[in-house]
Amino acid sequence: MFQKILFPTDGSATAQRAAKVAVDLAGRYGATLEIVSVIDPLPFVYFPEGGAEAMAFYLEAAETAAKGGLDGAEAVAKAAGVACSCHVLREHGPAQAITEHALASGCELIVMGSHGRRGLDAVILGSVAQKVLTLAKVPVLVVK
Repeated sequence: MFQKILFPTDGSATAQRAAKVAVDLAGRYGATLEIVSVIDPLPFVYFPEGGAEAMAFYLEAAETAAKGGLDGAEAVAKAAGVACSCHVLREHGPAQAITEHALASGCELIVMGSHGRRGLDAVILGSVAQKVLTLAKVPVLVVK
């Protein structure tokens, strides 16, 4: 049924739970797992005084966090014998980047956590999960 499953991660506890579900589904269907983490390359307005240092600090921290999320999900996949590939997407708007990547890479399902690390959790769904549900052209499984 599914040959390729997309799993976006931000390294949060919810994403780690969703990784187990994504890996389980990939194993059951003999699918490959496409693991992505999205970094917004321009998260704030440039401030002339100290702006370059702030941006460099942000980008380094974002890359480290993305790698941590990818490494964690990849370890779960490898432990289960599920083939996977990992990608850092550098795009503004994580939901748009996730749905576009799913389409471009031929993923037939997106499995993601309901809430990530950003701000206060929404009552029902996190803002990225909610936007992915709206934009996706393929089925989306949201793990609470």
